[in-house]
Amino acid sequence: YEGLAAMTNMMSSNLGPVYGPGINSAISEAVNHKIIESFDPQVADSKYNETEQLPEYIEAMIPHQVWRKTIYLLSEWYPSSTMLSAALQHIADQGYQAGMMSLSSAPQHTHTYSICYWLNKLEELITAVCRREQTYLVARYIFHGVQQKLGAKAAGIRRIDDELETYMLDNYKCPQLAINIQLLLSGLVVGGGNSAVDAAASIIQEEYAATGDVASLYNEYHGAVVSGKLAPPVNILRNGCVLHPIIEQVFGHLWDMTVQKLRPELANIYIWLIAYAAL
Repeated sequence: YEGLAAMTNMMSSNLGPVYGPGINSAISEAVNHKIIESFDPQVADSKYNETEQLPEYIEAMIPHQVWRKTIYLLSEWYPSSTMLSAALQHIADQGYQAGMMSLSSAPQHTHTYSICYWLNKLEELITAVCRREQTYLVARYIFHGVQQKLGAKAAGIRRIDDELETYMLDNYKCPQLAINIQLLLSGLVVGGGNSAVDAAASIIQEEYAATGDVASLYNEYHGAVVSGKLAPPVNILRNGCVLHPIIEQVFGHLWDMTVQKLRPELANIYIWLIAYAAL
């Protein structure tokens, strides 16, 4: 028996009167530095995989913010660690999700991430979700699933989903990513031979409703109505990044002198698509 714990407590109590109230934070910082310096992810994962239970010291660390931050930091350095991933899951289960949203490794722990981001405000949610491609894909997939389950009651979720897509289109270097994910969630693929999909992708990417693209959309949707065939998913047309440029082309001349008024035969096509999207 070496009495290390007792010796540590005695030293702490003796140093307190000398160094004042800052001694606790100084000791915590020193211990934190030692933990990070000594941590071996391979050893930790090996022991965890044997029992699939977290070590007792992890359980003791979680209630304290300073030690949770240590776990967060280690998870950033070792994002593939099985034990640390389990620790993050346990932290989320204990209700300490808020501090996890700033982790750049969050997308790699999707089981934890999906729990955490629901608690954030819209702006914080957008910032967290649009940090990288993996995060964005996970979030859009979850929101898509929720919308399918809620049906007509999913208006609020749909609004958040639209905000995420708009932010990605406006700020991300590869707008094609947002386009492809949106269409994939609709069960369609860009370049898969569906003219409505290709036209919608073109409108989103160019931020302009060219006559040829609008004609393709009209032929697909109007043709399906006339023939009684199955039309492409209407949510493609209802996408704000598709519908807004169409509206802009029809009515933009009313508020922008640089927008030319469409010929009546063309305007009818645009207006039919707007009406169909509103049904």
